[in-house]
Amino acid sequence: MRYLFLLYGDPAGEADLAPEQRRAVVDGHVALGRELAAAGTLRLAEALGAGVRVLQADGTVTDGPYAETKEQLGSVYVVDCADAAEALALARRMPASPGLTVEIRDIKEV
Repeated sequence: MRYLFLLYGDPAGEADLAPEQRRAVVDGHVALGRELAAAGTLRLAEALGAGVRVLQADGTVTDGPYAETKEQLGSVYVVDCADAAEALALARRMPASPGLTVEIRDIKEV
């Protein structure tokens, strides 16, 4: 089964990290991505930019994000896991960063 991991973090907290600390977070994601790719588990892993454009049903385009929180969506993973327990175990392996929250969603087969 495929799972989508949405990784939220605190951009201000990340900016306060020393350069070597930020590099360690990035290096942790690169290493985990390589491991998952070698195992045939990784389908997608991408860091996201800060800009957001939202297309409304009426065709209106607006800027985002709208959440009134300090955490923002920063990256995504799509992985193959046997079940929800395996997905949770994998999510726990995400490199720690300020404000890190990992939202786990199963991807429905259609």
